[in-house]
Amino acid sequence: MDALVLLIQAILIFGVAFIYSNLGLGGGLLFVPILLSTGVPDKDLAVPISLTLTIATATSSVINHHRRGFVDFRLGGVLLAGALLGAVVGTVFTLKVLNQETFEAFFAAVLIVFGVYMVRDWLKNARSVDEDDDSAMTPPRVAATAAATTGSGFLSGSMGIGGGLLNVPLLVYVLGRKTRKAIGTSSLLIIPTAAVGFVAYVIDLALRPGGFAWPSEFVLIPILMPVVFVGAYVGSRWGLEKLRTRSVALIFIIVLFIAAAKLVFDLL
Repeated sequence: MDALVLLIQAILIFGVAFIYSNLGLGGGLLFVPILLSTGVPDKDLAVPISLTLTIATATSSVINHHRRGFVDFRLGGVLLAGALLGAVVGTVFTLKVLNQETFEAFFAAVLIVFGVYMVRDWLKNARSVDEDDDSAMTPPRVAATAAATTGSGFLSGSMGIGGGLLNVPLLVYVLGRKTRKAIGTSSLLIIPTAAVGFVAYVIDLALRPGGFAWPSEFVLIPILMPVVFVGAYVGSRWGLEKLRTRSVALIFIIVLFIAAAKLVFDLL
């Protein structure tokens, strides 16, 4: 293991966790490109490693948001079933359908689509919602959101991300939750969803011809998870005190397009 490469990974991943913990995201949108660009050879290794890192990001974020009353555990439990189902389907999709080039193209396309959506959202200042709209919490809306979280779980399992890019807008725009509560609750959903996705990858490894072989690249998991946890903990605590979501969202939009440009460059 190259010490310089590991240091670069740690610095970049710390920064991603610091920012993403303020947005209800796990960080996988950038963890995966960072891993693929710094020595992890293919997506079947980068995605499960990323899933473990998103768990660390989300756990830190939940701790700090819960202290402020910004995590709705009851609502999170209602939405969890769809997310877990989607995580399993997404994992199978990546392992059995996508090759390396297709995966990177698919990932870049998702980054660009969500990037455009978030630019529009940021320009309209649509996330400046600071109060719950309880009139939106109707049974049909909750049921529809629970079904839609299958999509966030699919993104988690297929691309190693937390799924918050779908969870947060659903919680804010469909269920009327204030921004910080949507972020904290989205982080809560990420933890079991990413865990199920990682377990699915491990099961796939165990079922391959020749028996189970723990990939050497997985040594990054115990090394980088503490880095991510500290980055997310410090970031979310500082963000809750100092930052407005709008400011952090702008930073996120910038780094998201940087990641998409890097993947497109690699494909070309």
